[in-house]
Amino acid sequence: MKLQASRCTSCLKAIIPPRETCPYCGPGSKMEPIAIGNTGTVLSYTVLQTPPEGFSPPLVMALVQLEYDARALCLLERAGEVPTLDIGQQVVLSLDDDDRLRFVPV
Repeated sequence: MKLQASRCTSCLKAIIPPRETCPYCGPGSKMEPIAIGNTGTVLSYTVLQTPPEGFSPPLVMALVQLEYDARALCLLERAGEVPTLDIGQQVVLSLDDDDRLRFVPV
């Protein structure tokens, strides 16, 4: 599976989800569409015992680094579980029915 993203033609940073303007270069920047693989590395993670409305505890979230140095905040695919996670661990991302990024540890 490939994830839709965009990459700035100036700074070459990749952004998920795709955007029309680079958040680093600002107005006038040009973005090009790209596809990014769905395998990444955990940079950081947290377990929320009091998550926002609409989510059940525990809510596990991870900041994942992908191809082209893109970074995405993702939710654990299996809600209510707390797997053993490590910084640097490989994960696979997917999109849920609400187009939210979900991850599964490898």
